[in-house]
Amino acid sequence: MKEIKIICDSEITIKNIKTGHVYKDEAEVQADLNAKPEDIKRDVKIIVPTIPLFSKT
Repeated sequence: MKEIKIICDSEITIKNIKTGHVYKDEAEVQADLNAKPEDIKRDVKIIVPTIPLFSKT
């Protein structure tokens, strides 16, 4: 079987569980002095392009 490398995109959403605040990046989380590590939730969405599974003959 031939190995195919797939280039994927990803989206990371960083949210404070207690306040509901959505941070734009990791630097904003570090700047928030009131945010405790256990209150931060990170969701990662992997976006995979469509892959042709069967070759055309």
